[in-house]
Amino acid sequence: MLGTVRRSSESRNRQFLRMLSVLLLLVSLCAAHTASESTRVSYSQRIWKMQDGLPEQVVQAFAQTADRYLWIGTTGGLVRFDGERFVVFDRENTPAFLENNVFCLTVSQDNTLWIGLEGGGLIRYRNGVFRSFTAADGLKNDFVRTIYEDRSGKIWIGTDSGLFLLEGDRVRRVDNQDAIPALAVHAVFEDSDGELWVGGSRLVRLSGNAAVEYPLSGEASRNRVKSILASQDGTIWVGTVSGLHKLTPGSSRFELVPEISGTVRFLRETSDHTLWIGTIGHGLRILRGRQFDQMMSPDTLPSNTLLNLFEDAEKNIWIGTQAGMVRLSSSPVRTVNLPDGADSDAETVYQDRDGDVWVAAVNLFRFHNAQASQYRIPELSGVRVRNVFRDREGALWLGTEGRGVYQQAGNQLTHYSTENGLVNNFVRAILQGKDGSIWIGTDEGVSRWRPTGISNYQMHDGLCYFSIRSLLEDHHGDIWIGTDRGVSRIHGEQFVADGATEALKNEKVWAIHEDPDGGMWFGTRTGGLYRWRFGKLTRFTTAQGLASNGVYELLEDRNGTLWMSGPQGISAVSRRQLDVVADDPSQSLAVTLYGVSEGLETIQMCGGEKPAGILTTGGEAWFPTSKGPVRISVDQPHPSVPAPIVIDRVIADGRQVNPSGDIQLNPDNAKLEVDFSVVLLRSQERVRFRYKLEGFDKKWSDASTTRSAYYTNLSPGHYRFRVAAFEMNNPEQVAQASIGIVQTPRFYRTPWFMALCVLMAAATAWGAYQFRLGQLRVRFAAVLKERTRLAREMHDTLIQGCVGVSALLEAHSSLGETQTGGARDLLDYARTQLRSTIDEARKAVWNLRQATPAEIGPQLERMAEQISEEFGVQVNCRVSGKQFAFDQFTLHDVLMVVREALYNALRHGQPTKVELSADFEEEHCVLRIKDNGRGFDPAAVASSDGHYGLIGIRERVERIGGKFSVHSRIGAGTELVIEVFREAADARKDLPEMKL
Repeated sequence: MLGTVRRSSESRNRQFLRMLSVLLLLVSLCAAHTASESTRVSYSQRIWKMQDGLPEQVVQAFAQTADRYLWIGTTGGLVRFDGERFVVFDRENTPAFLENNVFCLTVSQDNTLWIGLEGGGLIRYRNGVFRSFTAADGLKNDFVRTIYEDRSGKIWIGTDSGLFLLEGDRVRRVDNQDAIPALAVHAVFEDSDGELWVGGSRLVRLSGNAAVEYPLSGEASRNRVKSILASQDGTIWVGTVSGLHKLTPGSSRFELVPEISGTVRFLRETSDHTLWIGTIGHGLRILRGRQFDQMMSPDTLPSNTLLNLFEDAEKNIWIGTQAGMVRLSSSPVRTVNLPDGADSDAETVYQDRDGDVWVAAVNLFRFHNAQASQYRIPELSGVRVRNVFRDREGALWLGTEGRGVYQQAGNQLTHYSTENGLVNNFVRAILQGKDGSIWIGTDEGVSRWRPTGISNYQMHDGLCYFSIRSLLEDHHGDIWIGTDRGVSRIHGEQFVADGATEALKNEKVWAIHEDPDGGMWFGTRTGGLYRWRFGKLTRFTTAQGLASNGVYELLEDRNGTLWMSGPQGISAVSRRQLDVVADDPSQSLAVTLYGVSEGLETIQMCGGEKPAGILTTGGEAWFPTSKGPVRISVDQPHPSVPAPIVIDRVIADGRQVNPSGDIQLNPDNAKLEVDFSVVLLRSQERVRFRYKLEGFDKKWSDASTTRSAYYTNLSPGHYRFRVAAFEMNNPEQVAQASIGIVQTPRFYRTPWFMALCVLMAAATAWGAYQFRLGQLRVRFAAVLKERTRLAREMHDTLIQGCVGVSALLEAHSSLGETQTGGARDLLDYARTQLRSTIDEARKAVWNLRQATPAEIGPQLERMAEQISEEFGVQVNCRVSGKQFAFDQFTLHDVLMVVREALYNALRHGQPTKVELSADFEEEHCVLRIKDNGRGFDPAAVASSDGHYGLIGIRERVERIGGKFSVHSRIGAGTELVIEVFREAADARKDLPEMKL
C-alpha cells in the first residue's frame, strides 16, 4: 500500500514537471514572439511610376554616388534622382547611350558610375562625362548583365557571352581559357576569403587562374544562376531560375532552400543583416534570423516581379519591380490592423484607466493586452458608435450616431436620447466634470447628465453656436466648449465672456487643451493654433512654422511636446518653443511632421468627433484615420547631418546656363530663374527652403513649393545667390549653397565708358575753351584786318582824295589875281574831288555794296575819264575779251587797286600818257596799268617807310586770290600787272555779307 502511494506520488511529480516544462516552453515562445514583434522594423512605403517621372515602369538597377544622388536603371534610360526630381539620360540627350535599356549599375571606389546596357555595352560616368566601351575596346558582347568591383579595385563585367576584366581603357576576356570555361555571366560576388564566385550558365569559384565548378541539384536548365551573395555569417547564397541554394560554412555542397520557389532575380543583405530575396512572379521574401516574411502585390508592392533592391546611405530600401519603383523607409508610424478589414475607417480612439484602448470605427474594438477584438453589445447591433468614455465609477459611456448615449454599468445598460431629455442624438464628445456630472456635446448643443436628471445648453442659453466639436474642464472647474463658430465658457452655471471667447467667435474650435502652466490652447479647423495666457491671445500658423493651419486634435505628452493631427498628417512641436516664438517671432519652430514620409499621403485624419487622439501610458500617440488607427512612438531622434543642397539649374531669358561656376549675364538679360533642390532620398515633405540674392534682397525669402527663385531686370553689378535648406523638426541643422551672378552692364554703363565719358567731357570743355580762345583770336584778327582795310581804304580814298584836293588848292594859290577864270575852275575841281572823296570814304567805312555781281569794264572807263580830267594827263582805257561779272568784294578791291596804281603813276611818275587795259579770257582777267613816266626802283620803294601804295595793292590782290607784279626802272616808265582768276571770284559770290 505504501509502495502504491509512493508510485502515485512520483507519477504526480513527473506530470507536474512535464506540465511545468511545457508551460516554461510556451512562456519562452511567447517571449520570443513578443521580442520578435518588438524588434520588427516598421516601414513606410512610397511608389513611383511613369506618371511620377520615371521614363518607363520597369526598374532594374540602383546605385548611389558620393554626392548622395540615387541612380536608377530602367528600360527607358538612366535616371538621376535627388528624392524629388528625376533627370533622365538616354539616346535622345546622351550620345554615349547606344541603347536605353539599363540592366545593371555599380559605383566603384573612385566614385565612378558604371552602367551596363542590355545590347548597348558598358558606359563609364566620371566627372560629368559619359564614355562608352564596345567591341572596339575589347568588349565582345554588348549584353552586360553584371558589373562588380572586387576589394583590389578590379572591375569585372559579366555578359551573355563571357567574363571580362577592365584594364585601363581596354577590356579583356578572362573566361574560355585553359583553366576557366566559357561562361554566360549574370552574377559576380567576392567572398570573405577574397575568392570570386561567378554564376550564369555555370557556378564557378575563381581562385587565381583556376576555376572550381559547383554543381547544383536539379536539371542544368533549371540551375542557371541569376544572383550570388555571401552573407555576414559566411553562407554563400545562390539564386537560380528555379529557387534558392545555400552553402553553409564548413559544408562542401549546396542545399536547396525549400521556402523559396521560382526565379530568384536578386539577393541582398542590408545593414541590419536582413536577407532580401527578390523573385520573378512570387514577390519579395525577407529572412530575419530563421523566419521568412513575405511582401506581395497589391498590399505593399506594385508587382510580384522583383528585379533589384538597394539600401542607400540613409537606410532607405529601394525596390525595382516590373511596375514601378518602391521606397521602404523605417518609420515610427504603424497602422493598427483591426480584425475586420471593413472597419478601417476609425473615428475616435480612447484609453481607459485600465490601459485598454478603444477604437470606434464601423464597429467597436477593444485592445486588451495588445490584442484587438470586437466589443459586442447585443442592444447596439447595427448602431454606429462614435465615442467611448469610462467614468470614475467604471461605467462605460458610448456616444452614437443618431441613437444618443448608452451607459454600461456592470451588466446594466441604460439608454439616453432626446426622449429622455438629451438635446440631440448625434454625439460628438463626452466629458466628466470634477463634480461627477457627464457633459455630452452633440450636433445641437450640450447636455449635462447628473443622477438627478439632464440639463441642456443651447444658443438661447448663451452658447455661441449649436454644433459642438470639443469639451474641456480647466483646473478652475470651468467648462470650455468648442464649436463650429467660436468657443464658450461656463463658469458655475453661467456663460461668461473673456478675450478668448471674443477673439475666437468666428473660428471653428475643434480642439482644446490646458497646459500644466495654466495656459489654454485652441486648435481650429482652418485658423491655426491659439494660446490664451495672462489675458493675451497669441496665434500660431504656418507663417510661424506649423505644418498646417488645420488642427483636429491637440495633446501634450510628458516631455512637453504638443501633438496635433490635421489635414497634412500628424505633427509634434515643443510647447516651450511655442512660448519662445510667442515672445520673439524671429525664432524658428522645430516641427516634426508625420505625413507622406510615413506613408500617410493617402490617409485622411479624423477629427470631427472626440477623442480624435490619445497619448497612451505606453508612450505612444494614437490617432484615428480613414485606414485605421495609427500609433507613433513619442520619443524620436532628430537627424544629425543636414542633407546637401544643390543649385541644379539656372535659366536666363529661357536659356539654360551651367551653374557649376559664377554666372555672367549679358546686358539684355531681363529674366533670371534659379532652381535648387536638396539631395534627400527619404521624404522631403519636412524640408523647408529660404533664399536671398545678396546685393538685391534685403532679407531671406521663404521658397515656394516650386523650389525656384525668380528675378527680373537686375541692375548691373555683382550678386551672390544663397539658398538654405533645413528640416522642420531640426531648423538648427542648415545646409547652404551659393553661386555668384554678374549682371554685365551695357557698354555705356561700364567703368571704362564712364571714364571715357569723363575724359571726353574734359576734352570737350578744353576744346570749347580753345574754341572760345580761337574765336577771340579770330575776332581780334578780324578787328586787325578791318583796321588794316580801313587804313587801306583811307589811303586809297581819303588820303588820295586829300592829296588831289591839296594839289588843286596849291595850283589855285599859285595863280595870280588876274587869272580869275582858272582859279575858279581849280576850285570847282577841288570841290568835285572833295565830294567824290567823301562818298568813297563813306563807302569804305561802312562797306556799302550792292549784293549782285557787276562787270568791271564800264567802271574802269569812268575811272580813267575822271582821273584824266583831274590830272590833265591822258588816260586811255581798253577792255577786251568776253567779260565775266565780279562780286562786289572783288570788284571793289580791283577798282581800288587800279585807282591806286593810276594815282601813283600820275603823282610820282609824271607821265604824259597812261595806258589801262583789261583782257578777259575764259578763266582769268589780266589788268595792266602802264605809263611812260620816269620810273623807279621797286626794291628801294618796298624797303622804305611811309610808302604804302604798293603794299596796299599787293595785299588787296592777294586777298582776292589774284597775282600782282610790277615792272619798272628809272627813266623807263612803269607797268603793273594784276591777274584775277574767275574761280576765286565765283567762290566769293557765295560768301555771306560781312557787316561791322
